[in-house]
Amino acid sequence: MNDWILQDFNAGEINCQIIEFKVSEISYVMLFNRIDATRDQNAIDEKAAELGLEYRENSYEIKFDLKDNFDNDNYFAPRIENFTIVEMRFLGRTVRDLIEFHYRNTNAEAYLFAAENDKLKRYYDGLAKKYSGELNFKVVDNLGEEELGYEITTPSYKS
Repeated sequence: MNDWILQDFNAGEINCQIIEFKVSEISYVMLFNRIDATRDQNAIDEKAAELGLEYRENSYEIKFDLKDNFDNDNYFAPRIENFTIVEMRFLGRTVRDLIEFHYRNTNAEAYLFAAENDKLKRYYDGLAKKYSGELNFKVVDNLGEEELGYEITTPSYKS
């Protein structure tokens, strides 16, 4: 059983939810930012059109990073040590479980996120393939100009 707590978090004018977690004694944070909390409707509509998506009100942007990066405003800097294959699998399973945890607590309709680079995209592609059916989520990938973006729609997604 996990001891995750979904906490409200404010960074300036940005209000989001944050979960702290560990994998192999390394601390991470995962942020869930409600899309309409930081963008006006015109910006949301433009971004949705750019990505070829239909925006849903209860949608969240997901980001996760090393807690040290987050605490030091050094966002998305790569970890110095390489992950072992076991750590990669465990991290992937934990990310899957955190998204499910958030969904069960918020009934989110959709999640949007982007890989920072091609290597991370390949990792996310593998996670999407492995876990989307298990969660009954639908994943649309290759979004955006660089094709590094994703949309996950949940069973709560209203068409």
